Amino acid sequence: MTNLPPRKFSTSSKTSKQDASPLQILLQMGFPKNRALKALAATGNRSVQLASDWLLTHVNDAFIDTEQPREYIFYATPTGPLLNQLHAFWEKSKAIGSWNGAHNFPPHITLVSFFKAADEASLQLAKAVKQVVEMVGDPPACQLKLEPYISHNFMGLFISEEHADYLKKMAMQFVKEVSSILGVKVDTYEHLDALGACFPWCTMPQEKDISTNLEAHVKSLHITLAYHFEESEYDALKALVEELKPDTLTSWELRLYSRDPRFANHQVHKVTQRYVPEANDELELVLGDYIYIEEKQFDSSPDGWVLGTSWLTGVSGYLPAVYTQRTAESDAWTLHRAISLGTNLGTDSKSESDSTDIEMAAYPHEDSPELGHEKSEETYKDWEKYWKTVKIDKTESILNVTQGVDWKTDTACNNGDSKTHGDCKDVKTTNSTSKDRRWVFAMRHGERVDLTYGVWVPFCFDNNGTYVRKDLNMPEKLGERVGGKESYALDTPLTRVGRLQGQLVGEGLRAAGVPVRHVYASAALRSVETAHALLLGLQADPSVKIRVEPGLFEYKMWHLAKGMAPFMTPMEMHKAGLNVDLNYKPYVDLECNTPETLNDFFKRNEYVMQAAVKDTEAEGGNIIFIGHAATLDVMVLSMKRLAEGKTDKDDFNYQTSNNLLRIPYCALAAMKSNPWEIVSPPCPPSINSSSGRYNWKMLLDL
Repeated sequence: MTNLPPRKFSTSSKTSKQDASPLQILLQMGFPKNRALKALAATGNRSVQLASDWLLTHVNDAFIDTEQPREYIFYATPTGPLLNQLHAFWEKSKAIGSWNGAHNFPPHITLVSFFKAADEASLQLAKAVKQVVEMVGDPPACQLKLEPYISHNFMGLFISEEHADYLKKMAMQFVKEVSSILGVKVDTYEHLDALGACFPWCTMPQEKDISTNLEAHVKSLHITLAYHFEESEYDALKALVEELKPDTLTSWELRLYSRDPRFANHQVHKVTQRYVPEANDELELVLGDYIYIEEKQFDSSPDGWVLGTSWLTGVSGYLPAVYTQRTAESDAWTLHRAISLGTNLGTDSKSESDSTDIEMAAYPHEDSPELGHEKSEETYKDWEKYWKTVKIDKTESILNVTQGVDWKTDTACNNGDSKTHGDCKDVKTTNSTSKDRRWVFAMRHGERVDLTYGVWVPFCFDNNGTYVRKDLNMPEKLGERVGGKESYALDTPLTRVGRLQGQLVGEGLRAAGVPVRHVYASAALRSVETAHALLLGLQADPSVKIRVEPGLFEYKMWHLAKGMAPFMTPMEMHKAGLNVDLNYKPYVDLECNTPETLNDFFKRNEYVMQAAVKDTEAEGGNIIFIGHAATLDVMVLSMKRLAEGKTDKDDFNYQTSNNLLRIPYCALAAMKSNPWEIVSPPCPPSINSSSGRYNWKMLLDL
């Protein structure tokens, strides 16, 4: 074979063998560049999935195209026992009386004050945190010494000068790194001197005084405990400070946060009670959301209604203030990077955000580590009785636990078949039959290949169009389809983890003794593969097959820019090993490349779901619709409207829900019929996190 001669000149750049960046993926998904950059910055460059969800939930944000740089701040934060002490101090100080300025922020030492940076710089700023740690070097071997300071308008813990040099170097080096990124003037914050002086921040929060220049804090480094408090609270706060043990062995993290500058002078309130708007100038309140509210709103409101802006959607409107509770401003900030300063300053507290330096940062799908852990604790509490009474003691049915009612199992279980539903023997029965109250489920698909790896097709197919697996989490094989690899680029399969996620839900339903007789899946390959995995976990009868329904596909306009591949045919899916119903006739014949409105999207989904429920009513059996993030909301709305006698022929102004941001892979929604009501799913959820790419060559540097 003749050797290929090297090219001396080329009119094109050499093809990169690396995955496309999150920005490139979002552009390929059809999002404008300015919005994609804003979404990545607002979500801390955690993942394409989170950024795309942010864009979808901010579709009605009037300021989404406004060019307004985010504001960043650089902290050193304690972790471990000292942090626990400070959290307890915060809660006790809140109980003493009024809200004081320290309650707006987490316990911290400010190293660099707020500065502004364009959205395209957010990833570089996060990487600069790691570079600073590498350049400054190891921390001192001794514990940082903290000394209490108490006055009638300020209380804090100051780092003694002999121990503060290391953090000062961190601050100054970070300023240098950022100045090279942004090309701005460098200042130092040197106008704060003696400990006994009346400090500027005693009368004004230091976080509010934002300079256009970078400012490294190199004098009187401290943790603020309280300021802007009432004189009557002084003695009680002083007593709390004196109870602290600041010499507790402590480790530290460097943390880079950012915030939306429009709300720098607003209070942040968390939603404590859901509210559905009754007028077009009102704001929907969703649990888990935060609301930005100006303080003057509370002073001028005659009826307790205030004007606020949703952190989740960017939409503004009036809301009942009593349905919210004030919280720290920092709860609505974005964490971009958190890196442990190592074991020399205390115990190790390595941050997840320091685990990888690639752009697809190693964060859970939807939340920062703190929020993820908080949600896990809530989940453990919610499902504690499940594990004890159902799985360990086996004294109750899962349906008794989650629904508070007795429930009759499926026919196979009643006939003594304990192989398929091992826990069925413990289920109490009633006179009702399984037809009386059917389960209707909706589920999102599992983890996608394209949002996990970025642009993958050019690197996973050879010149002959043959699929080559390049990662253990990629599919073992792919079936033949019209369009070949180009179609796979537009209609992604699941990862191996994605299939496992679907199988786990099936196993959960099987453990609860809840069979599924009718399975409808969006024609997207990822949805059909999720349905297949669910049936494997259920160990369903082979006669239960997947009904591939194009009408359940997501909003087509999200794919308008890059186009849609023709769906795989049921026969192609069957040959690829998927358990599809080859005799099923879809309710909707969907044209892939024609436009539609949001109402069109909702009505075709509603038509499919209501028709499927009606057409299977005589046969009975539980139903599941497997599709996309919006499928859960659409199912609930469709069944509610069915109960009201409304169909796709009746007018309905559909809007994308705030819930889209909080629907992880394989999230399960559940309703029961006769009468229709939203109920707890009969099995626990599953929480999982992503991981970065591993390169074994790093070990060569040891």
